[in-house]
Amino acid sequence: MTTVLIADDHHIVRDAIKLRLLETEDIEVVGEASNGLEAIDLAKAEKPEVVIMDVEMPAIDGIAATKQIIEQSPGTKVIIFTAHPQPDLLALALRAGATGYVLKSSTASELHEAVHTVAGGGTFVNGGFDAPSPGVSNLESLSPREVEILQLLAEGKRAKDIANELSLSPATVHTHVRNAISKLEVDTRTQAVALAVRFRYLVDAPDLDELEEGEGATIEGNGGVLPSS
Repeated sequence: MTTVLIADDHHIVRDAIKLRLLETEDIEVVGEASNGLEAIDLAKAEKPEVVIMDVEMPAIDGIAATKQIIEQSPGTKVIIFTAHPQPDLLALALRAGATGYVLKSSTASELHEAVHTVAGGGTFVNGGFDAPSPGVSNLESLSPREVEILQLLAEGKRAKDIANELSLSPATVHTHVRNAISKLEVDTRTQAVALAVRFRYLVDAPDLDELEEGEGATIEGNGGVLPSS
């Protein structure tokens, strides 16, 4: 018997999932959560083998809840159950620790297969996805200083101000940005910042239009130019 927790903020959706799951006798629903925090608490209390997790929920979203559940209950597997067939969201879910990604348009048999696959230690993804954004897997390789500089760029600060604020030479800022661009497999600092924002490595979303305008800005002081590629 595979134990399952259902997390979705819509009661009618939870009921529909439960009806699909209970079509077989080898799945038991041990709890239902209407928001991310409730899902975390129930997962800790009930220790289900599988959590079926919606993404857009109150209190804390499904991706953040997934990460916390995996951290506190390594034996629990999470399936993201969503209407969005987006490669970037898939990559974000997998990075959070989910081992399943199932679209809400799926059949009951696909959902059953997903539950049994992840419970058995496998990975189940449906939806015909393309590859996730390049460089996503390298986000965790960014150094603390590289993340700090990207964060300051995201806040709208210009390169010369970053150099002054962090007490670094312009050449050092130049090097950190080039390293981040290389690690994330993008072409510009705007793309590096956008990728880090999308996958929640930065706090504030940047004004990408303003950042684009400053791509080739000279760093005043000791000379040097922050690269655009």
